Amino acid sequence: MILANLLESAGTLLAVLTPLVAVPLTVITFYLRSLREHQLTWHSDLLRRIEAAETVTSELRERLSDFERDYTSKEEWLRESLGARRKIEQLKEATIRIETAMSSVPGHCGRPPYVTGQADRRTVGTAPATDANTDSQEDRQ
Repeated sequence: MILANLLESAGTLLAVLTPLVAVPLTVITFYLRSLREHQLTWHSDLLRRIEAAETVTSELRERLSDFERDYTSKEEWLRESLGARRKIEQLKEATIRIETAMSSVPGHCGRPPYVTGQADRRTVGTAPATDANTDSQEDRQ
């Protein structure tokens, strides 16, 4: 009887304490779930912002490289212009060599090539023989 009485009072105590424990545990569970959802949305928002910042940073880096290219230092500009001048001198020398080689070809008469007045402007020939083309520098002076 004592055991039955003890089990009955334990059951009553449990029936009274269950709502007192279950309601706060349910609230705590929902609170923790909302915290997790909030953290996931915050994390995804943060990742989206980081990706946007990386995109803007890469665009800025590209624009800065273009800006640096447009505004090179004086030393770089001088180096590039000297390189271009060297190339132009090499082209001049090659042109002179070709003209010299062409003037030594028999039947060419030392006349420089010119573009004829054709429609496509691509036909290359020799200038027609006129008094101005056959006169030398000494005769003109």
